[in-house]
Amino acid sequence: MNLDQSKVSTKRNAASTIGLTFGTGGEGFGIGSTPPGAQRPFGLVRLSPDTVAFDNIFIPWNHFGGYYHGDGHIRIFSHTHMVGSGVLDYGNIGFMPFTSIPTSDDITNYGFRSSFSHENEEARPGYYKVLLDDPQVTVELTSTMNTGWHRYTYLSHSPNQQDMFLLMDICHGLHDGSCGNASISIDAENGRAEGWILNQGGLSARFGGVQTYFAVQFNVAMTSYGTWNSGNVNPNSGFQVGTDIGAFVGFSPKSPVIEFSVGISCVSQEQAWLNLQVESSGKTFESTLTESSDIWRSELGAIQVEGGSRDQKIKFYTALYHTLLAPTTFSETGGIYRGFDLQLHKLSQDSKGYYSDMSIWDVHRTEFPWLAFFKPDVMSDIVKSLLLMKEQGGDIPRWPLAYGYTGCMDGQHADIIIADAFFKGIEFDIKMAYDAMKIAATTERKNAGREFIQDWLHLGYIPFDKDTKGACKTLAYCYDDWAIANVAKALNLTEDHNMFLNRSQNYKNVWNSEYQFFCPKTSSGEWECPPLWTDVFDERYTEGDAWHYRWWVPGDIEGLKKLFVSNDNFNQQLEELFHRSEFFPETVLPNPYYWAGNEPDILSVWLFALAGRPDLTQYYSRYVMNYWYTTESSGIPGNDDYGTMSAWYIWSAIGIYPISGSTTYVLGSPIFDRVTINTSSGRQLTITTSNNGPENYYVQNITLNGDPFNGWTIDHSQLEGVIQFDMRP
Repeated sequence: MNLDQSKVSTKRNAASTIGLTFGTGGEGFGIGSTPPGAQRPFGLVRLSPDTVAFDNIFIPWNHFGGYYHGDGHIRIFSHTHMVGSGVLDYGNIGFMPFTSIPTSDDITNYGFRSSFSHENEEARPGYYKVLLDDPQVTVELTSTMNTGWHRYTYLSHSPNQQDMFLLMDICHGLHDGSCGNASISIDAENGRAEGWILNQGGLSARFGGVQTYFAVQFNVAMTSYGTWNSGNVNPNSGFQVGTDIGAFVGFSPKSPVIEFSVGISCVSQEQAWLNLQVESSGKTFESTLTESSDIWRSELGAIQVEGGSRDQKIKFYTALYHTLLAPTTFSETGGIYRGFDLQLHKLSQDSKGYYSDMSIWDVHRTEFPWLAFFKPDVMSDIVKSLLLMKEQGGDIPRWPLAYGYTGCMDGQHADIIIADAFFKGIEFDIKMAYDAMKIAATTERKNAGREFIQDWLHLGYIPFDKDTKGACKTLAYCYDDWAIANVAKALNLTEDHNMFLNRSQNYKNVWNSEYQFFCPKTSSGEWECPPLWTDVFDERYTEGDAWHYRWWVPGDIEGLKKLFVSNDNFNQQLEELFHRSEFFPETVLPNPYYWAGNEPDILSVWLFALAGRPDLTQYYSRYVMNYWYTTESSGIPGNDDYGTMSAWYIWSAIGIYPISGSTTYVLGSPIFDRVTINTSSGRQLTITTSNNGPENYYVQNITLNGDPFNGWTIDHSQLEGVIQFDMRP
């Protein structure tokens, strides 16, 4: 991998210290699943290679992002991808260079795939390059928000000979059998192609699928073309429709290089052409790449880092890059987007973008609080997008993808996101938001995040006999109700505040004081604790076990501590979580104790500081950053989940961590000598350290703008100016 790992301290070279293959490798549950291809910040187009092992062996859990670092073959280059999520979806509109008219064998089971070597691969923000061994073609990729740019150099090309071909696998998708239908039309006279796919992947199939349109403009004349359908190749055919279709085009230019751009749209065929025209007309691959590089340099250069090791800088800027990949901007040229009512809408003048693809169960913890601080303008539009989904679809979504409800994961954690943004002064219609939150929290809704509302209201918990994960959902609803209660209080809705605050205490109903764990209960009140507290696959817990959920009461940490009787016992048990986790040093399987690679217990590091042991927060935050995050392809300890794990690293590296849904942050152990953050709102925060180093991770004194600062929490309003940490061994 060709990466510039030089010192980073300026806007100019921040973008060069990025490891785009970090998080693309690993094993089992320790795969980051981040696509390394070309993308603009929050862009719809994520143009990236989709890989496979030898003999076309496709291991699904290795390929949630399309690309897996351990593979030796590239299947195709597709234009849409999820970002670090643990599900197969997207991977649509695939292109691949070839050297002849394809045969039936070539197009069956990806016979056109090619081997490649990481030594002949280069990736940086906005750009991807690789040499394909089999056709001997160098592929270069870049993009705009809604278009993908390809530049292919055919190294074995002979002038005036038809030896340059391009395959378009229209039905390609990462999820097996995800092509519900598709179409391709070729206009050889004008060097164009267009079509669409109805993708029904692991999540999108839940609401009928996502129809994605494409429009292609080549810069050289076609000399041959054809299509295929279900393995049957049809030369000179310019149209095809079906569930297993594709096309090929041939060229005979004197130059071995061809360039072409692909407009992508989730609105219409006409919009795909409009996106292509507006974003790519009059441009070249090189000019588009220069524009992308400048954009990324500006975005990443908004944070300047000094001090620390080379690896720490690489991990930090790679994490920062990952936090700017998603959510996805689904408003296209002219502000047009397809809403959750499946109708076309236009953005209002007070919004710059409409966003979707929100892994809310994950991103509410770290990623969205990061955007609320670093990119509050983007966060404003994210919340407005959630409210538009409610207005046009009927409910605030639990996990929105494209223009549909997926119903994925637990809780109505959009409540946390809305409260977090509101209390941090981010602009949106809070009255509309509150009404939407209250409706979803008090009535049964088709697509909202709460199930078994009546049991929740009457029993004060979700019973095991109704849902085996009832204890986890009870904890989730308590957190959500805490957020709603705080918003109600700010809006002077006293009755609502009292109601939701009382409901937020229901976590105590699933606390088993004998064992000191959260356990499910039946409708009749009988405990259904697990036979093994460390069974990470136990059906009682969502993506975790009893140890992971033991610490998850973010809305009432003081109340949680009281369940353990004393601070000393709380800290002792919490430290046991980390001690025992050291006996499980790999990420292939979930760690049954502290699991750095998944969300349920990632807050636990920071609880020590809230229980009188800030030294343990400082120690273990450094430990997790140093041990579980690396500069290898396995450098993210689990699915990045749309930037969640990357944002955890950023917060930890600057020594400040959010309690999402509030304005409170916990102070930790910064790893750099100096970090200067320039937010999109014009706020500047500088975090400096003295006497810092690998062994000096304990904090002796803190000053805020020159004045002594006492305590281990800080308010959002105070994150401006200079915070100085004096470190000690």
